[in-house]
Amino acid sequence: MSEKIKIVIVGGGVGGYPAAIRAARMGAEVTLIERADLGGTCLNRGCIPTKALLQAGNVIETMKESELYGIKCKGYELDFGAAMARKDAVVSQLCNGVKSLLGAKKVKVIKGTASFVDARTLQIAETGEKVQGDKIIIASGSIPSRIPIEGIDHPDVMDSDKVLEMKTLPKSVVIIGGGVIGVEFAQYLNSMGCAVTIIEMMPHLVFGVDKEIAELLQKLVVKSGVKVITGASVKSIANKKTENIVTYAAGDKTETVSGEKVILTVGRKPDFSLLNIEKIGVKTEKGAIVVNEYMETNVPNVYAVGDVIGGIMLAHLASAEGECAVQNALGHKEAMKYKAVPACIYTSPEVASVGLTEEKAKESYDVQVGRFPMRGVGKALVVNDVEGMVKIVVDKKYGEVLGVHIIGPHATDMIAEAVLGMNMEMTVEELAHTIHPHPTISEAVMEAALTLCGGAIHMP
Repeated sequence: MSEKIKIVIVGGGVGGYPAAIRAARMGAEVTLIERADLGGTCLNRGCIPTKALLQAGNVIETMKESELYGIKCKGYELDFGAAMARKDAVVSQLCNGVKSLLGAKKVKVIKGTASFVDARTLQIAETGEKVQGDKIIIASGSIPSRIPIEGIDHPDVMDSDKVLEMKTLPKSVVIIGGGVIGVEFAQYLNSMGCAVTIIEMMPHLVFGVDKEIAELLQKLVVKSGVKVITGASVKSIANKKTENIVTYAAGDKTETVSGEKVILTVGRKPDFSLLNIEKIGVKTEKGAIVVNEYMETNVPNVYAVGDVIGGIMLAHLASAEGECAVQNALGHKEAMKYKAVPACIYTSPEVASVGLTEEKAKESYDVQVGRFPMRGVGKALVVNDVEGMVKIVVDKKYGEVLGVHIIGPHATDMIAEAVLGMNMEMTVEELAHTIHPHPTISEAVMEAALTLCGGAIHMP
């Protein structure tokens, strides 16, 4: 019987732990090294805790409109500590689940800080233990980015990690950065009664999302009570006892806005600072580890996946890259495919997309665009969530679906249909004539496709 291949994975987040489980299932001897908490940023300081708090905000919004359904709620009281405790309980349960899954597959888990001794050996800083592997996968993730401005280091200026550790709800916050993280924070803080201002450098929020969808989201965020300032560059932060004054430039004007706290959400950057990758000559570019389509670095038998390679920093993509790296490490040649990677924003309404935006598609194709408003969907009216649309971008020549963009209720759940379809090179005709269940929000996807195939049923 041949000896098992030894795989060592650095990082127990969503890039690392699924890779460990996949490698174990495929017969490898697996060691996983994690210096903090299993589950990484996603489970502990990102995807899961933020969604738990967004859900608390959603409950508040439901209570506010309960009379619409004939249910009178005589006020409510937010217990911020209890909301944070529930968030922590959800995180704890999922992290314990990861630990159990790794144990069930006999993955050896080492808690400690790894650094390269050579291309096959890592040393644990805390214990001096040396761990050898035939293949090594780097999945060390990312950390919040910072910007070099005056006042950025004051304790009242929090990154995304610190926000999730708050003990009390601030009366007001200024959020620097109107990307996905900033907008999600704004949503639940606003729902909980905190006055929120977002300052964004780009022309609109969530820049990079299809422009039409992003502009509609911004309109609805503003309607909800969040103040949004776009096209603005932050110059300084000054602490004045109980408030912080943020100075920003917009056009030829310099103005200020104040908040009890300031939240910095200007993205994330790859983190391999403690790994000593220079020792073995791993190539980096623009602060990220360089890999090929097989997730291989320039050093033989050393792979890298997830946020540490830059690009699209999404949990589900990191997991897919991790599994791809394992397949290649164990001799099954498989290229990573990036054609249909979904992206989601868990605001209200939700936003989800896959494939090319209308703007990007027009650079390479003659396109058609199909749209259908949520107002035309019976289920959306039932749940009183009629803001939004489904937008489908199609190659006019062959009818292939190039991109699907949804803003509305359950958008993040519905996008999976489009992901599967695009992976199978679906045409808009195939999507239009796929029977969708009634009454569901998903009918909007079918109707949007039908607008390009003879006309939607529920549109004049």
